Parts: sequence; structure tokens; C-alpha cells
Amino acid sequence: MPERAGPTDPAAAGDAELARGGWWELARNRRFLLLEASGALGGAGYAVYAVSVLFLTYGLTGNLVVTGLVLFIEYGVYTGTFLVAPLVDRAPDKRTVLLVCYPLMAAAALALALSLRSGTISIGLLLGLVLVLSVLWDFVWAVYMIAPRLVVEKRQLLLASGLANIFSIGTQVGGTAVGGILLFFVGPSGGATVYCGLLAAGAIASVPLALPVRSAEREPFGEMFRRGWASFRGRAGASLRRFAGLETLYGFASGLPLLLLPAIAHQGFARPSAVYALLVTSYTVGGAAAGALVGHLNPRRSVGPLLVGLPLVAAACLLVLARGPFSEAGLAGTVAALGAAISVRYDVKYAWVRATFPAEVLGRIISNLYLFTGFASAVAVAVVGSLSAGTGLSSLETATGIVFAAAGLVALGLPFVRRLAY
Repeated sequence: MPERAGPTDPAAAGDAELARGGWWELARNRRFLLLEASGALGGAGYAVYAVSVLFLTYGLTGNLVVTGLVLFIEYGVYTGTFLVAPLVDRAPDKRTVLLVCYPLMAAAALALALSLRSGTISIGLLLGLVLVLSVLWDFVWAVYMIAPRLVVEKRQLLLASGLANIFSIGTQVGGTAVGGILLFFVGPSGGATVYCGLLAAGAIASVPLALPVRSAEREPFGEMFRRGWASFRGRAGASLRRFAGLETLYGFASGLPLLLLPAIAHQGFARPSAVYALLVTSYTVGGAAAGALVGHLNPRRSVGPLLVGLPLVAAACLLVLARGPFSEAGLAGTVAALGAAISVRYDVKYAWVRATFPAEVLGRIISNLYLFTGFASAVAVAVVGSLSAGTGLSSLETATGIVFAAAGLVALGLPFVRRLAY
């Protein structure tokens, strides 16, 4: 059940946890810095991997169908996080999950690198390794979604997201840049090798990071699973069910930009790999920079208006892209704005969720909500990928923009969403 600061009411002004706090206070929080170091290494590795695997798949097949299947596996498996979240919530110290999953992921990345170097890679093997990595990421993602609430106070949640975005400018952009460079000079095997090394480093960085939850539940899996859905049931859960419906609509659009970027990079450019690296970097930089700015402004009383406006910004970016052709600079700027809108919406939504629900059920609440977003994204990339052969890229961009706009307008029509704050 939600804490005293309910899902529609800002917490009382006298609550000490909700008083204002600054960057310097957060920068001196050792546990937060350890958390960011561990997550940054894994995130940088994923950025290298993401650049390589999508470009590799498109290069092997020459179409968006199998590329969409890769994303479908990722999004579909990530949707299943709600099945592993009770196990993560049950762990007395969330660090244990990281120390188990990171080494297993490193082993899978190493297998991918060796198969690429030896030339034995096949679509089946590639999809199998993507599946293994995605399942393990479910556990890791659940930990990192819970962890900010364990190491910082409510008043600092958006600030923490902002500082994390500053770190990610280096790690994500660095990972993307390294992935692009390796892709150009070495090939996809270089990215998989670096991914393996960064995952191993993430495991080492997690060793001193204690993430205990004193009130962690020890009930049977079925009971923990049921309690995770309790906030969605009955009259009290009506608003949360409407929010889940909104997330389904938004998720159908939010998963598509990463599918479209490889195709955009292959549209009339002499060096598609270089353009693709530019686009992914721009998308990441735009999201990280905007997230840092929002973290500094800390608009926790305006979560609702941001959930209304940001999908409309994303819609405008997609409609601009559909009007192409673009210079590389114009394309990069538009994609950066698109990344900013998607990233900031993600940050403010999860800051509200972390501030509203208690830590012992937080993994299940977040994962249950992601079920709706992730399922819609998985369906979207599968459908759009299968339709891409007979549909022009500009039409796909326009359709994606329309869905983003619909999500913003639906949010505007939901009083519960418009009033969200903490």
C-alpha cells in the first residue's frame, strides 16, 4: 500500500524527508556514489552492446524484421520482470542479486564475442544469447529501480536521477562512442568483448555496495506475487489501473525510436555505421542532459504536467523526422530532442513511484507497471518490424508520432495524472 504521501497528494510541507536538498549533499552520499559506479559500468557495457547488436542484426539480414525480433525478445523479456520482482523484493540485501547476475551476463557476452570472432555466429545463436542477457537484466534492472529509494531520501529522488544522468553522459555516451568506434574498426566482436569486461567490472564495483531492506518480506512466492498486485485492485486501485492503461498506450510508441534509428542511418548516407553511432549518441546525450537539468530544477510538484507535455514533444520530433531528408547535424539535433523527451518522462514517472510506495514492495510495483509499458513496446516493435517491408520509413515515423501525441492527450484527460506530485 502507498505510504502516507499518497499517489495524488503532495506530502506535507513539514515532512523532513521532503525538505529541499542540494547537489553537494548528494555527492557526499557514499552509498549513492557506489550505486552509480556499479550501474554506470553495467550501463556503459549495455550501450556498447546495444550499438553492436542492432547494427549486426540489420547488417546480417538487411531488413527490420529480424532487428525487430531482437528488440521484441528484449522488450518481451523485460516485460517479464514482474515475475522476478518478488524474488528481488525478498532478498534481504539487493547486492546479492548483482553479484550473481553480473558474472553470468559477462559469460554470455564472452560467448557472443567468441562466436563473432570465429565466424560461427548464426541468427539462432544471436537470439539465444540476447534472450539470456535479457533475462538476467530483469533481475539487475529491478535492483537498480529499487536502490535509489534505499540510498537517498524522497526529496532527493529527482535530484538523484539528474546526477545519475550527468554520470550517464560520460558512461552512456562513452559506451556508445566506443561501440561505434569498435563497430567501425573492429566489428561487432569488439563491442561484445568490451561488454564482457564492463559487466565484470560492474560486479567488482558492487562488492562494497550494501543494499539491505530491513523489512524485506519472507513469504512464499505466490503470496508475495499477489501482494504486489494489491495496489491495483478494488476502488483504491482504480487510479493506478488507469495509469497502467496510459502506460500501455505510451509504451507502444516509446519502444519504436530505437527500432527506427538503424533504418534512418541507412537512408542515403555514405557511411551508415558512422551516422548510426551519431544518432545513438545524440539520443543518449539529449536524454542525459535534459535529465540533469530536470534533476536540478527538481519539479516534483509538477509530475502530472510533465507526463502530459513530454509525449507531445516526442510526437513533434517524430513528425519533423518524417519530413526529411536531413543533414547529419539536423538529424542529430532532432533525435537529441526526442531522447530528451523520452528520458525525462521516464525519470519523473519513476521518481513519483519510488516516493509513493514503500521499499519492501517497490520492486513489484515498478515491475508490474512496466509490464504494461514493456508488453506494448514488444508488440509495437514486432508489428512495425513486420510491416516495414511494405511501408515507407516516413510513414512509420508519422504513425509513431501520432501514438505519442495520443498518449499526451489521454494523460491530459485523466485528472489523476494531471495532479501527480510528491
